[in-house]
Amino acid sequence: MKVIVSGEYNNDLKIKFSQGTWNLTIFTLFENQNVISVVFSRDPTLFRLSIKYNSEKYYFENILYVGNPNLDNLKFHFYKECNRIFCKIESKIVSELNKEIVLNSLPEDLKELKNIIENFQS
Repeated sequence: MKVIVSGEYNNDLKIKFSQGTWNLTIFTLFENQNVISVVFSRDPTLFRLSIKYNSEKYYFENILYVGNPNLDNLKFHFYKECNRIFCKIESKIVSELNKEIVLNSLPEDLKELKNIIENFQS
């Protein structure tokens, strides 16, 4: 899979695919301003796309690959407009991904869970 990330972002940006429910496998596609090469199984599969722009802005979506995900070219272009953060996503294989999204704040119940996990050691 080829991943291209462009636009306005910083070191906090992380783009990941996850697969599974109880036995979760996480595939990092972009982290620390670097694209990370990942090889997936050739079989059709369901992924959960997670974009963490910073500690406040997130995006989640389920993606179904009916073919080999390794053949896809994913492009993510981030930009800011009217105090909002947008991302234009393009995919060669998954037409449902060809769109512009708005990164939203984390829902309140997930914020509580995040705080519990972050403060677990103390």
